[in-house]
Amino acid sequence: MTHLTRTLLLPLTLMALTPSALATGIRGTLGNPGDVARLMGRTDSVFVLFGSFTQSSVVGRGELKDGQFFLDIPDRQALKLQPFEACDGVSPSQPIRVYQTETILLYNQQLNRAIGPLIQADSAKDPTLVVRWMYSDRPATVSGRCTGLNTRYDLTLKAGWNAVLAATSASGIGQTYTNVHQALPYWLNGDFRFDRARSTLPAAFFDAPRTLTR
Repeated sequence: MTHLTRTLLLPLTLMALTPSALATGIRGTLGNPGDVARLMGRTDSVFVLFGSFTQSSVVGRGELKDGQFFLDIPDRQALKLQPFEACDGVSPSQPIRVYQTETILLYNQQLNRAIGPLIQADSAKDPTLVVRWMYSDRPATVSGRCTGLNTRYDLTLKAGWNAVLAATSASGIGQTYTNVHQALPYWLNGDFRFDRARSTLPAAFFDAPRTLTR
C-alpha cells in the first residue's frame, strides 16, 4: 500500500472550496448533528479542527453553528511538505511535494473536550464515496493503475488545496481517486471523546495556523 493510499484511508475530509487571493474556504454541513450533542454535551461554542496528527498541526478551524461550519484556510501556511509517493504504475506528471490532512475533530474550549472524527462521505457507515484534502506545491496530474492492485488514479492537482474523491467499487475490492465533482455531507463517524483535550492532543492543535511572511 502506498503512502498516498495509506494517508487517504485515514479518517478525515471536507467539501467544496471557494478560493480567494489569500485563503481557501471550505464549507460543510453535518448529516448527523444530534450525535454532536450526545458526545459533546452541548452544541454551542463548538469548533472544527482540520489537521494532521502525523505532523502535529492544524491548518484550519471554524465554528460549528446549526450543523454547519466554514473553514478559512490560509493558502500560504508553513506546511511540512513531503515528496509525493505513488505505487508502481502511478506517477505524477512532475515531482511534487504535498501535505495531507488526516483528521477533523470538534472541540469545545469551555469543556476542554474534543470528539470525532468527522468524515465527508455519502453515508456515515460503510461509505463508498469519501473526500480527502491534499495540498500540492505545484500543478500536476496523477494517473495510472497500481501494479497488481485494483486501484486507479485520475487526478488533476492545482497548486494549493485540492479535494480528492476516493470511490470504492461495488465489490469493495477496488478504489479510484479522482477530483471532486459533487457536494457530500459531513458525518460524525466515531465515538472518540477526549475530556482533557489540551493534555491529550498535540499542543499545536490549539495554536493559530502559522503563515508564511514572504
